[in-house]
Amino acid sequence: MNKSDKAYSYSGLFIFFVLFILSCIFYKERMICMDFSLVDSRIIITKYFSIMPVRFGGTLPQIIPLLGTIFHLPLKLILLFHSAGMLLFYFIFFALIIFRFKNFVFAFALLFYLTLLVSDDFYWIISEYQQGMAYLCLYGAWLMEKQKADSLIKHWWIHFLIILWIQFFYLLIVFPMVFMFCFLFLINEKRNLKSFSIFLAITIASFVIRYFVGKLDWYELEKIHSLSNIIHNLSHLSSSNSLKQFLNDLKFDYLWWLVIFIFTAIILLRKKQWMMSLVMSSASLIYLLVVLAFNPVADRFYIQNMFLPLAFIVALPFLFYFINQVKPKYGVMILVVIFSVRIGFIYAAHQKFTNRLNWYSSKIHQLRNGHDKFFFIPASTVPMDTLLMIWATPYETLLLSSLNSPDSTLVIKIEADNAEVKNDTAGIFPLWKPEDFPDEYFNLNRK
Repeated sequence: MNKSDKAYSYSGLFIFFVLFILSCIFYKERMICMDFSLVDSRIIITKYFSIMPVRFGGTLPQIIPLLGTIFHLPLKLILLFHSAGMLLFYFIFFALIIFRFKNFVFAFALLFYLTLLVSDDFYWIISEYQQGMAYLCLYGAWLMEKQKADSLIKHWWIHFLIILWIQFFYLLIVFPMVFMFCFLFLINEKRNLKSFSIFLAITIASFVIRYFVGKLDWYELEKIHSLSNIIHNLSHLSSSNSLKQFLNDLKFDYLWWLVIFIFTAIILLRKKQWMMSLVMSSASLIYLLVVLAFNPVADRFYIQNMFLPLAFIVALPFLFYFINQVKPKYGVMILVVIFSVRIGFIYAAHQKFTNRLNWYSSKIHQLRNGHDKFFFIPASTVPMDTLLMIWATPYETLLLSSLNSPDSTLVIKIEADNAEVKNDTAGIFPLWKPEDFPDEYFNLNRK
């Protein structure tokens, strides 16, 4: 590894180290947050993976909290290690790409994906989409290496299995995947059209398989219905909440992405890379429209997760045609500035999620009387702008109240004012009996 490679590698390692520190500092904001509170509760109670139907690839990062439960680690450590472990998961992919494949472009494309459009999503990290993109970056680095050596067509079935595996992480991952194949085709001097066509055919076949398999699960079926409504939603896009929120964020939170996108387009035009400029621009526009119409009323943190592949799409040509061409010391400086600014946005976003925890902590302290363990609160009495979502409140309060001691466990459920809720384990956690909850973490017995 030469000096320039080391400079980029060390800068990437430093950025990951900073993100790792933030993941430890804000482990409660990240783990006691909606979907992840359900995942960790399931793992601790069942001592098994919390597997989403169809998206089974997302279980790998769950090894850490599962081992923590098996070895009876304190609840705080389980959540802390899980939060840090999510960053470790992405770091392993980064390290493989930059040290094994020595591929600077895909290594930093992964870092761009994790930072360029991220603020809220550093704290809402459940999406399998993000994990699938890590595999896609690793696969892209391998393909770039293989392009130099031999034909990619020889063992097409291996590529089919890899692409199918990645496709099962999330339905919309087909968009950044197709762009990646276009990128690899255009930067290859040979430009083997037959090989490119085979990859596109395999990708389409994998998408079709994922589409129909997803229909077997009710949750995935909802996503498929959203995909089917895209054409209809596009006709009302101008008045949609998703477009208004995006345009508002474009002025500040997403400004770096816009600047890099425009700058990269200019660089490509100056280098007479007409086709690459067209592919990057059209891919970004098409994907942006799809996301905006996919769920036009989605919460900001949810739709931000969908926007992240826009960073991947712009990062590949930006890194390959610009950063890769300037002197390493300038390239490193530019990347450090970009990532430093984005880390500032990530840090600032914590307040929203810290406020959620503060409200829950205050309510738990207020309700704790030493006798009751289960409480029902009408939705009309809670600040929804602070809590964001309330469906996971029982799991969030279960974990938050038990951090210091299992005897301090207290569970809150927020429901509609006229809902009839039984204030016991069966009424709040219908899937589990009181004896299913391990006493070393949760004591739900009334005194």
